[in-house]
Amino acid sequence: MKILQKSTILFALTFGISVHSSVHSFTPESLIPYVKEKDAQGEIKEIYDEVKKTFGMVPAPIMQHSVSPELLKNHWDLFKVTGKNKNFSQKFLAIMRMSIATSDTFSYCAYCVEGNAMMLKQAFKLSDKEIQDIQKNPSKAKLNPKEKKMLSFLLTATKTPQTLTKKSFDELRELGWNDKDIFEGLKMATQMVAAIYMVNSLKISVDFGEKK
Repeated sequence: MKILQKSTILFALTFGISVHSSVHSFTPESLIPYVKEKDAQGEIKEIYDEVKKTFGMVPAPIMQHSVSPELLKNHWDLFKVTGKNKNFSQKFLAIMRMSIATSDTFSYCAYCVEGNAMMLKQAFKLSDKEIQDIQKNPSKAKLNPKEKKMLSFLLTATKTPQTLTKKSFDELRELGWNDKDIFEGLKMATQMVAAIYMVNSLKISVDFGEKK
């Protein structure tokens, strides 16, 4: 995968990462210490290097997963699988993540909202007003009809999943989304919910990656 702009690091918030290492650097950026990039060794360093090659930096929520080695590898593998789906544009995913993180259903996630807003502004040239409008009403996002339907579906799935029906899925299929797309979309959206709770619970600071 080619290196993306630093602002795209929030795509990684949809997933987690971690691996065994004998070196632990205690950090005030989280309530649970994690292995910082400069201290990483062995398998953790290998994964951090992959993350940095992909995003241009290693964001704190990813380093946080170094607390649990198996999760680091498993979540990074999950990211690489879903990242191959070209039917989901980076712009769409940033809007989806920001919209979920802004939802009243969950605690507001500053890291998630600000990071994705930064991505939309820098990588996709959205104005501050456009971003604010999307935060207030995701349906205002400039997406094609197919993407708008998927966005609405995923937001419903993370807010009131019990209201989804077979018709909800069939409407996506009629627009050209296949079952693999729908399942992977659901996986990324629900992972975002998990990321929000993790970031807020651990009080991970809004640093958008470790500064050396």
